[in-house]
Amino acid sequence: MSNPNTSDLSKAETVTDDPCHEVAQALRAIGLRVEPAGDELSLWHVDDEEMTDAGLMKLAVLLELVPGSAMIQ
Repeated sequence: MSNPNTSDLSKAETVTDDPCHEVAQALRAIGLRVEPAGDELSLWHVDDEEMTDAGLMKLAVLLELVPGSAMIQ
């Protein structure tokens, strides 16, 4: 895969490579209310629960939205 040239940089800024944002979108797609918790970048509100990035990822694995370990700590 080639590196993006200068004209592609503006497009790249609008696309996120953050897996938590992708998981948040997947959780929203199944009907959950998912929002970042204010200015704290590693906290999320899922319905009425607050969770960290790790908690968000664990939830997505448990709901089989993303592949993950069979044993979640």
